Amino acid sequence: MLNKFWQKSFLILVFALLIYLNRNILIYRNAIDHLDTKEINAKIINKKERGRRSHMFEFYSYYYEFDINGKAYQNPSYNRKYKIGDSIRVIYSTQFPFINKTTED
Repeated sequence: MLNKFWQKSFLILVFALLIYLNRNILIYRNAIDHLDTKEINAKIINKKERGRRSHMFEFYSYYYEFDINGKAYQNPSYNRKYKIGDSIRVIYSTQFPFINKTTED
């Protein structure tokens, strides 16, 4: 019986860890639709977000960066078409600017 408890606990821990690691896609990008937002211009920067199996297929996307009141915020664009230096539009939460996404999402 104790063994089943540890198995369930381990599965819950793994599931929680997966949600935490993917919180940007699973939680933040969906939550922004229910928050007060503004739009701003952002620049694609030389920082890569590697996709699954990127070591085999060179799948990656670049991050974008924007400033709010002197503080820089970065997020992956999740779009392979953007190149370093491109200017894009971003929607961000006025209360929590770390919650943001491109207008094309």
